Amino acid sequence: MNAPLLSAPRVEPFFFDADPGTRFSLYHAPAPHIPARGAILYVHPFAEELNWCRRMAALQSRRFAALGYAVLQIDLFGCGDSCGDFNAARWELWQRDLATARAWLAERSPGPMHLWGIRLGALLALDAARSSAVDGLILWQPVLNGRSAINQFLRQRLPTETGPQSSAALRARLATHGQIEINGYELVAPLARAIDACDAASMQLPACTIDWFASHGGAPARLSAEAARLGARWGQHGVQVRLHPIDGLPFWQGSVAECPALLAATDAVFGSLLP
Repeated sequence: MNAPLLSAPRVEPFFFDADPGTRFSLYHAPAPHIPARGAILYVHPFAEELNWCRRMAALQSRRFAALGYAVLQIDLFGCGDSCGDFNAARWELWQRDLATARAWLAERSPGPMHLWGIRLGALLALDAARSSAVDGLILWQPVLNGRSAINQFLRQRLPTETGPQSSAALRARLATHGQIEINGYELVAPLARAIDACDAASMQLPACTIDWFASHGGAPARLSAEAARLGARWGQHGVQVRLHPIDGLPFWQGSVAECPALLAATDAVFGSLLP
């Protein structure tokens, strides 16, 4: 994996070699004047939500670095500024990208390792943690069921396209043709099947701490019940779930760029952890 230039600024953009091609990354070095707290690997959301969440991810990455964390943001294969087409992306390839990025980050920050995922990136982070233990997971507005995520993605086509008018019909079209275009993203059947198969409720995670940040959307009791249900299941294996409900704006939908309440809540938790 190629290291960024030593002369680069504290936020260092670089490409690293991967199989296949290269991946674009941003490394945020921890503030030098405070004790190091560990490392955080960012796992971005799916399709256009990656772009809609870029500002929040950048803001929080800088804030994490100011608190003493080493942060690595990576564009996965076929996404953002990395090589490859979206229709060639595969769930298992993204997992390999995360493993490579995590090894690179661990060499530079030997402290506790966290995976930080937004939306479907949270489910990808949870899936990655099953096979490679982490000290903690940071989940922002997590999507915890892959099949529901694909259904939501398919429904984005409905208001503007003619033809099938239900998720079931679009799924049938995907199965028949092997691919379907949704707002400029060509979703292929192998990726959809892999995401469909991911369900947080069925995952057995190793012992770690999960900090779950989510806007309650006016229904805090429902959010708390879901967190309690998953916390009870995962807790059997030593996982501690800490829910942090907020009253925040839906920055992942593209209508707003920032959610100050989420930034403040995340800072409050990770600024209080002992280095």
